[in-house]
Amino acid sequence: MTNNLRGQRGMTGVGWLIVLALIGFFIMLALKLVPIYLENYNVKTVLNSLKEEPYITKKSPMEIKRLLKKRFDISYINGVDSNKVTIKKHKGVMDIGIAYQVRSHIVGNVDLLVSFDDKVRLISN
Repeated sequence: MTNNLRGQRGMTGVGWLIVLALIGFFIMLALKLVPIYLENYNVKTVLNSLKEEPYITKKSPMEIKRLLKKRFDISYINGVDSNKVTIKKHKGVMDIGIAYQVRSHIVGNVDLLVSFDDKVRLISN
């Protein structure tokens, strides 16, 4: 029984380096992804805040885009351009959507690409 215990020494130095490299990679990935998803949360918040805007369905698409641009600037949303906003009006219902992609550099020639498609439906009062 003592021979078996002597043979088991634990993880080698190379094994620890591999584990630490994996942990470092996932920490780096999280540091890149978390700000992207927080910005998307702010985009959704801005879109949902349009529901509280009085007479929003009576405004023109250009007025709505200007309003969104101002709110994006206030919320420090830089990854979304107001040209990505689509507005469709029909019979007292307005659909506003934002489809965009965020690309973040990881390492070397490896990039991280995250796509979002957020929508809100506004119904006239």
